[in-house]
Amino acid sequence: LEVYPPYAALRLENARLRDESIRALPFPFDTYREGQRKLAGAVYQAVKEKRKLFAKAPTGIGKTMSTLFPSVKAIGEGLLGQIFYLTAKTITRTAAEQAFALMQAKGLRMQTVTITAKDKVCFQEETVCRKDACPFADGYYDRVNGAILDMLSQETVMDRAVIERYARKHQVCPFEFSLDAAYAADAVICDYNYIF
Repeated sequence: LEVYPPYAALRLENARLRDESIRALPFPFDTYREGQRKLAGAVYQAVKEKRKLFAKAPTGIGKTMSTLFPSVKAIGEGLLGQIFYLTAKTITRTAAEQAFALMQAKGLRMQTVTITAKDKVCFQEETVCRKDACPFADGYYDRVNGAILDMLSQETVMDRAVIERYARKHQVCPFEFSLDAAYAADAVICDYNYIF
């Protein structure tokens, strides 16, 4: 129990800062694109009413921001606990990361984690996840708590580069580290298969 209070206190403080920043967060663009405000309103209502929303919209309407901005606002109002932004391609992952970066530039303080595929983020030449084959797997659970506490106290955007930097610093598997960080994140950006 003695090791848990610093983590719990950090989570509470991060949530307080997040909610304050969300309340003050303006839409990150000067104007809405045609159809964008309507989509954003539909997303917010779907979250508020706890119902599913299926939307088909043309390229260029601003779907990413139209879904993320109202979802972020819903977190700030206690209507949503966590956002999962699921992608099928790198370009959509990048769009989500850029949307969060735009909101962060407007004052958002929300912790986001991007989960990168194990074979892409592994530090070893061959992806063998056994403690006898990988120094980042050997003793992982002895080091991961310190690594998580360090990263969550310093970072809000935890993309591949940030995950890798802290994983090397604490000698932990970057893939498993990103999964563990996702438990504490306000938003998780990942491939569809991780939801399954």
